[in-house]
Amino acid sequence: MRLLLPLLLFVASVWPGVRAEFYFDMDESIRLGSFDENQPGDVEPMSNRSLLWGPYRSALYFGVRPRIPRSLLSGLMWYNIDGYGGVGSIRHFYEQGDKMGKANWIRYDPRFGGTQVIEDLECHITLHIDFVKSSDGLSWATKVRAIPHDGFENVKTAFVWYSGLEGETDTADPFAPSRNGVINLDTPKNSKGYTGTITLSGGSEDLGLFELSINDGPSTNKHPKTSKLVDKELNPRKTHHISMIVPDDSVWMARDIFITMLQESVQELVERFGTLDGIPPEQAYVLRDMHKFEGNLHLVQKMYQGACEFDVVFNNAETPEAEKITFDNLKEKIVEMSFKVNSKFDKHFKLKPPFDKDQGYKEFAQEIVSGLLGGITYMYGDHLVDRDTVLEEDSFENLKLQGSLEGPHELFTLVPSRPFFPRGFLWDEGFHVLPLLDYDSDLVLDILQSWFKLIDDEGWIAREQILGPEARSRVPEEFQVQSPQIVNPPTLMLAFTYLLSHFDSAGDVNEPQNVDGSFYSEPGQVIMNHPELLASYTKDIYPKLRTHFLWFRRTQQGYIEEFDRGQNPEGYRWRGRTLTHSLASGLDDYPRALPADVAELNVDLLSWVGVMTMSMIQMATILDLEDDRAEYERIYKDITENLDHLHWSSEEKTYCDVSLDEDEENVKVCYKGYISLFPFITKMIPPSDTEKLSSIVDLIKDPEELWSEYGIRSLSKSSDLYRTGENYWRSPIWMNINYLVLDALKHYHKASNDAKLSDTLAATYKKLRENLVRNVYKEWKRTGFVWEQYDDISGTAQRAKNFLGWTSSVVLMMTMDQELI
Repeated sequence: MRLLLPLLLFVASVWPGVRAEFYFDMDESIRLGSFDENQPGDVEPMSNRSLLWGPYRSALYFGVRPRIPRSLLSGLMWYNIDGYGGVGSIRHFYEQGDKMGKANWIRYDPRFGGTQVIEDLECHITLHIDFVKSSDGLSWATKVRAIPHDGFENVKTAFVWYSGLEGETDTADPFAPSRNGVINLDTPKNSKGYTGTITLSGGSEDLGLFELSINDGPSTNKHPKTSKLVDKELNPRKTHHISMIVPDDSVWMARDIFITMLQESVQELVERFGTLDGIPPEQAYVLRDMHKFEGNLHLVQKMYQGACEFDVVFNNAETPEAEKITFDNLKEKIVEMSFKVNSKFDKHFKLKPPFDKDQGYKEFAQEIVSGLLGGITYMYGDHLVDRDTVLEEDSFENLKLQGSLEGPHELFTLVPSRPFFPRGFLWDEGFHVLPLLDYDSDLVLDILQSWFKLIDDEGWIAREQILGPEARSRVPEEFQVQSPQIVNPPTLMLAFTYLLSHFDSAGDVNEPQNVDGSFYSEPGQVIMNHPELLASYTKDIYPKLRTHFLWFRRTQQGYIEEFDRGQNPEGYRWRGRTLTHSLASGLDDYPRALPADVAELNVDLLSWVGVMTMSMIQMATILDLEDDRAEYERIYKDITENLDHLHWSSEEKTYCDVSLDEDEENVKVCYKGYISLFPFITKMIPPSDTEKLSSIVDLIKDPEELWSEYGIRSLSKSSDLYRTGENYWRSPIWMNINYLVLDALKHYHKASNDAKLSDTLAATYKKLRENLVRNVYKEWKRTGFVWEQYDDISGTAQRAKNFLGWTSSVVLMMTMDQELI
């Protein structure tokens, strides 16, 4: 066992066990979403209230917090106690290497709650964690059930629940008692432990008064039996509790704190008895309240043998008595939650043939959507930024960034993978929200708003959002620092464009209308029923998005006139690339021109600027900004012209990057693969250009190029660099690009007047859709997870598991028409 943190860092002084007083006006608490139902346009507080609480600590197997900076953080830990080694595999953070048969939400909606299933192959139990919220959104509860695996019916398991309140301490002395920051233990103390229910009470300026209770579960629960106690405080049949004072930004370290406390307890046993031999693990690893501290962090430990369950109920004082969650009505609340979640999924995800008849595909689709939503994370804190190091034009070496802390900032985001990438990624996020546009457009707008707020005065937004020490603890040091000179594909603009395209008319942006009862019939659909609200937001955010658009083009501008490429200025180069990687592009190790040169122009980047420009045209149209619209249309025209002039290779019949050869002459650099498809998947090839469209579709459907039986591979099979090096984007199949390919096939089929091309588009679409869905489903059934990418030869899932970010686009594929007519 490792001493991970000095105990003295967390425990400074004894906290007086006195109930605190709280003084604040709940009606003024914007965080709790106070609102006037009759106030026109008062939607955001209403939405905040329904989305206030959630398992927004998605890097954990189960962690609950509100969307409030430095507030009440809670989490669940567990470990096996059949032997001494079990505590070494304590579960807390969701780790890629943990031996799990499954670990995902099988049904979940952030407005109602859900059910997560965790099949722990090392602890020999399957956990079912139900999470529900009160109708006013201010209170919540969870039921934790453990089912032993076959052959392990008497398995012994220790559970630790913790709750810690941050943000209420004296900033001058973080260890000093605070008037409002205390959580009190209301259950009478007993030196032998606790029986029955443990109740904690507390309050804060943002949350108000609250009470949190943890019961011992039904009478069918069994605790480990023991014939002899080596110490009366180590009774595994009792509930054990410890509390202490910890500074802000430390509650997330509860696992380390717990291990430290256990180590101290074990050390005392060894000093008393000389050895642990003869002391059962369920006694040796009991959490003892040795110091009798009270404070802002509380840990509650329970030990069970065999099947068991227990409940945690959090009630805010402002929740009406009739709406409060209790141990008695919790099962009823879970049934109600399940009905709401299932009904909402069934309404918004209509699977199309051939996936509509098999119940297995429906369960698959619902688990993907639930897991995607279960990855919603609320982050708050500072991040590391290097604004001083200048990217040298002619250097393509790895740049060593030296970060300084900036912020704090907050972000409400989805994440690519809870066990591997539990943080915000700019390039991923636009894809993340696509499956949710119809399902909960208000949630999508909420997430986009949160990201757009991060755009700084220059127009920059960090490509990775690593906010606060908890987030940084999960990121290798070399990736923590962000540079304002490095961009990422603007997929948020793609998503915002899709959102805007849902509405034929957004109404008068200067006169937002009242929100009617449609909100209450289906939360999450306000802007669907009131597009004038979206238009109003567009008006507010437009100046910031324009700044972002201009910054993006300015910082990535390529050299045109300098190398005799014409007068059209629209050409761009990803900054920050090395000889082997272009992380800014999102396509990491995809082959680029060698030798690297400042003269390089990237076709995928020009296509992304086209996406941004189309979004700006759309906004300017909605807002009646004719001059701006004319400016963007000129830019878009130049982009489409240069896609052909600079990047189309008549010889290779595809789109290529551009660089200089050894004679300083312009040359096309054609690594056929995903970058060749970008003008196609961003729909910038005119539908009338049958020749180019036919060539691109031929590339897609050729088995010696991009086609595989499991999806479109990232790099052509004919390339010398196919499956070489890191092989991250040099053959594997990625669902986000494949979804865009399907969407483009559908788009051009509808727009094409060429019968032969239309037939080819339709046939390619049908086969590709079925290949993609069937393979991801097959691998989900085999492994229990959805994955980051899939092998193009075998279809085998690989890389990060539980990758419910853009791989969730497979659900969109299942809702697409089977055939294009």
